[in-house]
Amino acid sequence: MDEIIKRVRRGIGYRMGNREIQILCYEDDAVIMAESEDDLQRLLHVFNTTAKKIMLISVEITKCMSREPLRGKLEVDGKVIKHESSFGYLSQVARANKVAGCLNNTIWKNRNLRMETKTPIYKTTIRPIMIYTAETRPDTFKTRRLLETTEMRVLRRITGKTMRDRERSENIRRECKTKNINESVKGRKMEWNRHIGRMTEDRLVRIARDMSPSGRRSVGRPRKRWSDDIDLR
Repeated sequence: MDEIIKRVRRGIGYRMGNREIQILCYEDDAVIMAESEDDLQRLLHVFNTTAKKIMLISVEITKCMSREPLRGKLEVDGKVIKHESSFGYLSQVARANKVAGCLNNTIWKNRNLRMETKTPIYKTTIRPIMIYTAETRPDTFKTRRLLETTEMRVLRRITGKTMRDRERSENIRRECKTKNINESVKGRKMEWNRHIGRMTEDRLVRIARDMSPSGRRSVGRPRKRWSDDIDLR
């Protein structure tokens, strides 16, 4: 892997502050970045030709993400890489809903289990799925509403109450001794921000937080930023 990183870093990547980033790696995953489609295809070609010596790229799970539509299609050995306009954060909520549905009859509606037993099961199995990597992404009204709705659906099953009972969400959370999931997400973001503050200024995460991207933003409403919900001072 060191040889792959060394070769890819010889190309033209994405400018962030005073540094140029071509590739980021974590375990067996890699992210290749560039400011233009042509540069990205060159980096991808270098990565693929070098990686063939030790491993193969799974084109089926490899994706390309860009704000603007691509002129062409990125390819690896003649196979087209799927293009995405946004990262699928909300798929985690769908996964949490699926897991919660599997526990519907065995846990949530089980009359032999006390609520004091059901609530910790929710906190240790369902909530971690929903808030996974939540500290690193910007929150919008849609994501906050979706998290809260999904949580309340499970908590209402735990307490045996439905929307027809007209019970306020705050009362149900108080009964389950569970605070709002969006407050937990905000707390995780604040902890992550303090952790970044302890890093040296040459770390990529610190540069990404403190620097502003070059160029002009697109026309329309500004995108939601990660720092909009917290105080960076």
